[in-house]
Amino acid sequence: MKRFLRILTFLAPALILVMAGMIFGGGVMHRGEYAVAAGAKSDPAAAFTDGRPNLAAVMFYSAWCGSCAVLEPKLQEVVPGFDGRAVTFAKFDFSMGQPESLTAKATELGVDKVYLAHKGETGWMALVDRRDQRVIGRITMSLTNAQIRAEIEGAIKTASEPFPG
Repeated sequence: MKRFLRILTFLAPALILVMAGMIFGGGVMHRGEYAVAAGAKSDPAAAFTDGRPNLAAVMFYSAWCGSCAVLEPKLQEVVPGFDGRAVTFAKFDFSMGQPESLTAKATELGVDKVYLAHKGETGWMALVDRRDQRVIGRITMSLTNAQIRAEIEGAIKTASEPFPG
C-alpha cells in the first residue's frame, strides 16, 4: 500500500498537468499548425531568402505541458494578425515523443540546428532567423498578447535587415 501511495504521489502532478492541458489548452484542437500564409504584404523584399521568409516562428509544444496550455490560446489569437507577413509559423508537437518526422519537418523549415538543440523542450516559441539559424527571440507564457505581437514584429524587422557577413 505504501508503494502505491508513493507512485500515486509521483504521478498525481503529471496527471494534473495532462488534464489541465487537455481542458484549458484545448487538447487535440490545438495541436494543428497555425493557419497563416507567408507573404510580403508590407514587409521588404530583404525579408525573404530563397523565396521564403527569413523568420520562422516555431512552437515547442506538448499536450501535457502546462506552459503550452497558457501560451497556445494567446498564439491562436495573435498569429492570424500576421497573415501575409514575412514569417512562417510552425509547431513541433512532442505529445507522442520525438518522431523522425519532426526532424524532417525542421530540416524542411530550415531550422534543424535549433530543433536539434531544443527537441523535447516545450512551452515556448523560438523566433529563428533561418539565414544562420540564430534564435533572435523567445516567446513564453509570461508575455501578454501585445508583447507577443511586439516580439514577432521586432523579429521580422531583425530578419529583414541585411545579413551581416
